Amino acid sequence: MLDEEGLRNLVKKIEAAPLVGFDTECVGTEPMTARLVGMSFAFGGEAFYLPLGHDYPGVQQQIDLRKALESLKPWLERDDCRKVAQDAKFDSHVLANRGVRLAGCVHDTVLESYVLEVHERRDLGSLAQRHCGWTKIGYDEVTGKGVARIPFSGVDIARATQYAAEEADCTLALHEILFPRIEQDEKLRFVMKKSSCRPCRSSSAWRGTAWRSTPPVEAQSHEPARR
Repeated sequence: MLDEEGLRNLVKKIEAAPLVGFDTECVGTEPMTARLVGMSFAFGGEAFYLPLGHDYPGVQQQIDLRKALESLKPWLERDDCRKVAQDAKFDSHVLANRGVRLAGCVHDTVLESYVLEVHERRDLGSLAQRHCGWTKIGYDEVTGKGVARIPFSGVDIARATQYAAEEADCTLALHEILFPRIEQDEKLRFVMKKSSCRPCRSSSAWRGTAWRSTPPVEAQSHEPARR
């Protein structure tokens, strides 16, 4: 998606969707310093990637980041526009750094996995394989490894679209599998409620944990949740 007309159509679709799988793609893994490169959305059997900061030689013109955030900000900040993420805490911080207060993120597959299977790996690839039977595109497959690794901003937009759209689609699909299992168990429902997402209090500054969307440190696996 590279033009403003496509973005306007996307906004209409996500505003009408009952629940949207949402993900950010960035350069960097530290939420307070990560640079936003794109966002992906999945709903109703469709998935889209909005590239905003790819910068390799010969890259296609992309929608200006500021204009894109202006268009998406009402949806991103609305509590009634329901979203599911894989590590909403990270997405919240990244967007807060751009002046956007992420709201309506009512589900998080990291939390859902923690509640159901505390000792299992919670990276998206492991969850997808374990629960959906999917072998998703790996981060190393699009960026390379070791000294050959390139930043996500250097990934070809077509390839980045395959990866990022699948991330959002997989997040939504996982939620549709994991959450009903939690809802069937009263004790799990209680744990999930206690661990639910809380919105960032400030969109301009960070002074502490803005979003409880990850399990306690001592209970986390060592596998990055977003990969």
